[in-house]
Amino acid sequence: MLISNDILPIAIAVGLSLLSGTGVFLMELREGKVKGTVVDFLTTISYAVTAGLMAYYIGRHQKFDEPIIYFSVLLSSNNGYEVVHMARKINTESVARVITQIFSKGGK
Repeated sequence: MLISNDILPIAIAVGLSLLSGTGVFLMELREGKVKGTVVDFLTTISYAVTAGLMAYYIGRHQKFDEPIIYFSVLLSSNNGYEVVHMARKINTESVARVITQIFSKGGK
């Protein structure tokens, strides 16, 4: 078997993310938000795929049904920039909280 059962859902999530990211790029191009360069396209696609995979793995971890996971992938990848920056903010705040606790207890 060329594609195993473990790889197929990830490939579907990446495919949906690529489709959604391409749509976002074309909408932004039409609205004049991007210049339409290859770098703009790759940036939009990378945010979409990152956000889509985040949604996929969170959905799998929470044991959601596959249709709900793929719907979440589409929503997240369509808002890739916002999703990635929200995750970055949450992660930064969590790390800062842990570091603050370590130093406030004197490393104990």
